Amino acid sequence: YGVDGNGDGRVDLTNQTDALASTANFLRAHGWQRGGGYQPGQTNFRAIQGWNAAGVYQKAIAIMGAQIDGS
Repeated sequence: YGVDGNGDGRVDLTNQTDALASTANFLRAHGWQRGGGYQPGQTNFRAIQGWNAAGVYQKAIAIMGAQIDGS
């Protein structure tokens, strides 16, 4: 799922741009849909489940995302 996000011809996951582009690519490959919700039962929660199988992790990501969104 590695992506060269900064255009230097290589994937370096210690580079923030490459790491974020690679993360986005992974989530997209696991069904992430722009604008879809990511809380349990919503469109993008399955992509979070693909990222990490631990239910407590999945719920923590959903909680943190809601706090960032201000909802």
